[in-house]
Amino acid sequence: MAPKSLVLAALLTVVVAAGQVTRCAGLGASPNASVVISGAVPCSTGNNINVATAPAFPNATVQFMCYGKAMAGATADSSGNFVITIPGASRDQLTAIMSNQCNLVVTTPLAACDASLAGASGKLVSPMKFLGITTGSGGGGGDLGLGGIISVIIQILTGILSGILNLAPQAFSLIP
Repeated sequence: MAPKSLVLAALLTVVVAAGQVTRCAGLGASPNASVVISGAVPCSTGNNINVATAPAFPNATVQFMCYGKAMAGATADSSGNFVITIPGASRDQLTAIMSNQCNLVVTTPLAACDASLAGASGKLVSPMKFLGITTGSGGGGGDLGLGGIISVIIQILTGILSGILNLAPQAFSLIP
């Protein structure tokens, strides 16, 4: 069994970590995290559209929306690919992202990518998928002793509070 001082140190680390996560959730200090959303827009109708098999939607206007409000946007390139960057995301934005309250919405009518889809009414909408956090710091945590566990906790907190949250769309669906 680990010495009492190591158990106490681990317990204190968990308490500090829990306090930092609560602050990030919008109850305290403002984080410095950025958000990057990248993906491809399909030119198709239906539910759970597979972007790998659907034709691309070039020059589509894509909006990142949380709680029904546009937070950021971008225009897809000629291949239907887009990147939306939100530097210094607010606490409200991070809270919405972490509680799955955000979607991507394509505001360009489908007829713009395929004239035969002129009769399709609605917008392409996709929920978000969390890909990970980029912190710019290397490894650590290979040793899963107390030092390794503390290192992993610190990396997670650093990522949430000042890293880059990487998101991507899940499958798009046409919503009337």
